[in-house]
Amino acid sequence: MLNEYQKRGLSITLRIVEETMQDIEHILHNGIYTGILYDMKCSISPEAKEEFFKRASLIKDRIKIISRIFDLQKEHREAIHEIFGKLPHCLEIIEDAKAKKLKRYGDVQNGLDKAHDPQLNIITDLILEIQQLLR
Repeated sequence: MLNEYQKRGLSITLRIVEETMQDIEHILHNGIYTGILYDMKCSISPEAKEEFFKRASLIKDRIKIISRIFDLQKEHREAIHEIFGKLPHCLEIIEDAKAKKLKRYGDVQNGLDKAHDPQLNIITDLILEIQQLLR
């Protein structure tokens, strides 16, 4: 019923929905995250959580049915590839937070680069170390 391009497009769409349901389930199971620059508190009622989990399960069941009907291929991923896909983004946004790039938000005080950038460079180095470690 579907050509290969249509199957690929449908697979990608349904994979995104499945991943989103998984991400939300993860958030709801963990409930609270107390971080450095953000906190996450889940104030959703237990009843609403339960209803979400039921519906998420139904969505996944429907994805499974569609997958069988159209013989969609499962993508096999290695966690390391997912991690390596995310780390370069961190490096890029750290670079964009350096003093010379902050000019786009307004005047930058003299000496900011000496106080600010070395801290960001440490984060960059640590991310690069993580990449090396995982290789």
